[in-house]
Amino acid sequence: MKQSAYRFIGALGALGMALHVAPAFSGRAPNIVSGTVTSVQARSLVVNGVSYDVKLQGGALHQLGQVHVGDRVQLVLSGARGVATAQVSTIRVQHGH
Repeated sequence: MKQSAYRFIGALGALGMALHVAPAFSGRAPNIVSGTVTSVQARSLVVNGVSYDVKLQGGALHQLGQVHVGDRVQLVLSGARGVATAQVSTIRVQHGH
C-alpha cells in the first residue's frame, strides 16, 4: 500500500513540475503575426488594423523602410501579442501575393 502511495505522489510531483516548466518553454517560441499592412509610420506599422512598435535596435527598423501599405507581411514579435512591451524584431515581406 505504501509503495503505490509513493508512486502516486511521485507521479503528481512529476506532473506538477511538467506543468510548471511548460509555460517557460512556450514563452520562448517566436510570436508570429501575418497580415496586410494598412499603415506605416517612422517606428511602427499597422497590420490588419493592429499597431505594432518596431524595435529600435536590430534589423527590423531598417526592414520597415522597405514595407509599403498593401504588402503582405509576417512579423516576429519579441513577446506575446497584446503585451505592451512586445515589439517587432523581424519583418518579412511575403512575395507572390
